[in-house]
Amino acid sequence: MRLGLIFLFLGLSPLLAQNAQLAGIQQDLAELRNEVEKLKLENADLRESLTKQKAAQAPTASSTETLARSRTETLAEVDRRLKQQTADVNAALAELTRQVNAALGKNGAATAVKSTAPASPKASAAKADAPALAADGFPPEMPRTGIKYHVKSGDSVSRIARQLGSKPEWIMLVNKLPNAAALRADVDIFVPQVETLAR
Repeated sequence: MRLGLIFLFLGLSPLLAQNAQLAGIQQDLAELRNEVEKLKLENADLRESLTKQKAAQAPTASSTETLARSRTETLAEVDRRLKQQTADVNAALAELTRQVNAALGKNGAATAVKSTAPASPKASAAKADAPALAADGFPPEMPRTGIKYHVKSGDSVSRIARQLGSKPEWIMLVNKLPNAAALRADVDIFVPQVETLAR
């Protein structure tokens, strides 16, 4: 009876970790949506301001034309940034969806293996010697935030970590690389980074 409860608990623990991961992803999506909404409001304010200034000033003055041209260029730049950030948000959403799907597939397979395989004494001893892991299977000090990076020819795990403010062991762990030599060019990897407060 106790053994059955242990197997049941082991089977449910990945699901609990998965729920926590999904909650974090949903929070990230909400933040991205808020940023896009702020940019849309800023864009609308600039358009309204430009319209009011065009109506208030005489269109024949050269200084007015220069000012209007300057504001039009500013508005075009805001539009361009909004489109770029929207594209970035869509790319982040696609990456988060891919990660969720990968996590769902990985956790389902891990649950099936855990529930059918009996624990050996050697495996129990190895678990006792291993460092403590968080509920999602990664070390607690490893950030859960980061960016997607497209690996180029000549890149190494240590160079990518140094350039992007990460650690080689984090990159290898989250991307399931058995060693640094397993990194291949022309693939997308996830680079864990500590989340910055300035947004």
